[in-house]
Amino acid sequence: MSGNILQAAKADAKKYITAGGFQEDLTIKTPDENTVLQITGFATKHHINFDSDGNPVNSKNVHICISESDLVANSYQVRNAKGEVALINHRVTFKDSSGLDRDYIIKETLPDETLGLITCILGDFKSN
Repeated sequence: MSGNILQAAKADAKKYITAGGFQEDLTIKTPDENTVLQITGFATKHHINFDSDGNPVNSKNVHICISESDLVANSYQVRNAKGEVALINHRVTFKDSSGLDRDYIIKETLPDETLGLITCILGDFKSN
C-alpha cells in the first residue's frame, strides 16, 4: 500500500510543478548550446535573501523546480557517469513579471530523489 501512496505523491508533485496552474514555460540549454529543450516548471524571482547572520538583505533570488522525468523523456542528459545530477552551468530562460525573457545559469542543484524533482538555484547569465 505505501508504494501506491508514494507513487501518488510523485505524480501529484510533478503535476503541481509542471501543470498545476503555477507553471512557467522554461527553455533549458546545455553549456555548449547543442541541446535545447522547452518544458514547464515552477520559476520564481524575488529580491529578498538572508545574510550569514540571518538578516534580510535586498538581493536577487532566482530558482526553478523541474521534473527530472520530463528531462529524461526528452533525452536531455541530467546525470553524469557517477549517477549524480549534473546541470551546473546549463542555461535557463523564462519570462519574468515584466514579460521579458531573462537568461540565467544554473549555479546549484538540489535534487529531491524521492519525488523526482530538481530545484536549481540560478544566477544571471552573462554572454560574452
